[in-house]
Order: sequence, then C-alpha cells, then structure tokens
Amino acid sequence: MTTKDMLRGLGRAIAFVLCIAAAGPALAQSAPEQLVRKLAVDVTEAVRKSPSGASDAQRYNEIVTRNLVPRFDFERITQIAMGRNWARADAAQKRRVVEEFSRLLIRTYANALSTLNEANVEVKGMRSNGSDGDVTVRTQMTGGRSPVSIDYALAGSGSSWKVYDVTVEGVSLVSAYRDEFTQLVGAGGVDGLIAALERKNGRR
Repeated sequence: MTTKDMLRGLGRAIAFVLCIAAAGPALAQSAPEQLVRKLAVDVTEAVRKSPSGASDAQRYNEIVTRNLVPRFDFERITQIAMGRNWARADAAQKRRVVEEFSRLLIRTYANALSTLNEANVEVKGMRSNGSDGDVTVRTQMTGGRSPVSIDYALAGSGSSWKVYDVTVEGVSLVSAYRDEFTQLVGAGGVDGLIAALERKNGRR
C-alpha cells in the first residue's frame, strides 16, 4: 500500500469519524466513546453552520483547526510516525516536524469533510491497550460495497482523552508513514524530513 493510498484511507477514516453521529444515541458509553461521538457532533454542526461565503478549503480548514486539533495528540502521532528517528531529532527539530506533519494531517482532514454524508456508522465498543489510560474505540462504517472496520486509539484519563492513531481494516495509518519518514531521514537526516514535509505543505 502506497503513502498516497494511506492518505486516501486516512481522509476516509476522518470523514467517517465526523459522520459517527448518524449512528444514533449510544447507552452507557465510556469517556473515550463519548469523546468520539462529541467530536462528530461538534464538527457536523460546524459544517452546517459555517458561512458559505468562504472557499470550501478555507472554511473546512477552520473547522478542523477549531474542532479537531484540540482532540488529537499530534506530538505523539508524529513520534509514532518517526519511530526510532524521533530520538535523533533535537528539540527544535522535533517542534518543526510536529508542526509540518500536523499541517499535512489537518489539510487531509479538511479535504475529507466533503464526504460527511456518505456513510452510516456504528460504535462497536472499546478495548484496553494494556492500561486504563490507553484504549481503542472500535467502529464500523457501512454504506459502501462492504463494511469497513475503523478503530481509534486514544490515551488519557477522566474526561481528558486524545486520539493518537487511526487503524483502518487492521492497518495503522499513522504507522504507515514510518517507512517514508525512515527513507527521508536516511537520505537527508531529520532536516531532510522537515524539508520534504514543507514541500508537501507548499511552504518551499
């Protein structure tokens, strides 16, 4: 599976989580499950209420920045994507990689908003990832040719949880960046990775 396929899948996954409110009310949900549902409600309401004067790209980006960014742990997402190479970066490089990778993901999420009404979703439950503070919320998307399983890994406690990975049909979309990031760091160091991300974001 190519990085392009991963990006397409990631966009589909984010569109899915934004549609999750269509699944109907859920009973006795855990805090992480409630977070996923609230995330969907907040974003879908924002899409409906957003002014139509602005361009789609601009208003979708604003919606993602306002509603999704606070719910995602972009530093941990970046650390997973970099793998062992995270330790090779100094503090300034880590900040820049997180900034540029976050920019890339935000744009991907924003592009996915156009497919908000294309799926029906069911929350299937939650499982522990080894501790009470690390869980996966299992969901399923229907409406296409066959159901698609999409899981959301979250870490936190109490009412404070953040998404740090999305897995579609068993493939971690964040980890899927690792091969590309490893190649980029191998070819040009951490600065080479930063430069590549800047190019993807149209900043070079």
